[in-house]
Amino acid sequence: MKTSRLLSMISLLQIGLMVYSTGALAQERLLEKIKERRQERREGIKDKLANKDISGSADKSFKIMHDGLLREYKVHLPENYNKNLPAPVVIFLHGGGGSMKEAYSEGMDKMSDKYGFILAIPQGTGKKILGKIIGSWNSGNWSGSKKLTPISCCGYAGDNNIDDVGFISKMIDEIKSNFSVDEKKIYATGMSNGAMMSYRLACELSNKIAAVAVVAPPFVPEVCDNAKPISIMDIHGTADPCALYNGGFCENCLGKSLSTQSAKEIVNSWIMRDGCLSESEIIYNKGNAKCVDYSKCAQGTEVEFCTIEGGGHTWPSGNQYLPAEKIGPVSNDMSFDQMWEFLKKHSLSE
Repeated sequence: MKTSRLLSMISLLQIGLMVYSTGALAQERLLEKIKERRQERREGIKDKLANKDISGSADKSFKIMHDGLLREYKVHLPENYNKNLPAPVVIFLHGGGGSMKEAYSEGMDKMSDKYGFILAIPQGTGKKILGKIIGSWNSGNWSGSKKLTPISCCGYAGDNNIDDVGFISKMIDEIKSNFSVDEKKIYATGMSNGAMMSYRLACELSNKIAAVAVVAPPFVPEVCDNAKPISIMDIHGTADPCALYNGGFCENCLGKSLSTQSAKEIVNSWIMRDGCLSESEIIYNKGNAKCVDYSKCAQGTEVEFCTIEGGGHTWPSGNQYLPAEKIGPVSNDMSFDQMWEFLKKHSLSE
């Protein structure tokens, strides 16, 4: 009886060892397969990175020597990019103290994929603090009225008279040579210092830029005499502590003092430059956002003025990059969707 039990226990032990060995072998094979797949994936990613070209969706970095400086920009190709079909280009200009990362935090890469335009993201100049560049654009000067303090804009780029117009012009030429571009549909957009730089491009590169759509520009450059009529969309928030909606002297705009034009002064300057008639109509009205359009302007241009009641120094439906107490709140009553609807209507005139 004892011998029988012992034999049964030995048999069970043998079966257990067989099952364990089989399971261990299966587990070992599974781990090997997982390792193989991981290796294949790594190799596939390496191949994909090594073989990227301008016919696919990818973000690519470029550097240009201009005016003695090595300048940088990125290009985001939309998911549906086809090298045989010319695509529009939107140049996104970050705000003062910002960097190219701002385009991504505001979701402009997603907008590029959604609407099929090539997104160009240049980097402004500035000092590096803890490895982070504090970028700025030399967006021109505005002397203000006698009651306001004359200013030179903006930060490092203005102080060092950086040729940002020349850099961006060269960037446009390089993008046109590297990608399939609809040369009549190149646009500029940006907020704050980026908005002012967009306005300077509208003034000085109106032979390359078809239209601009901007958010929260504190002023328009004084010198804009040689510009031909160009379509402008201007978005202002009434609770903006930096680009004051009613204009005046801002004593604390993110730690700086700034003289600003009112939103209406800015828009009226473009209405005059574009030779628009005084007739206007409301073309967008949602929540606290309202856009008034002046469409009867020279050479088929138009000026659109959008007011966001309670909106701050922020990108519409964008990133609340600082507390609302400092910069005002983000409004979700508008987005880049409306800006793109405006931009895409306009082409570079002959």
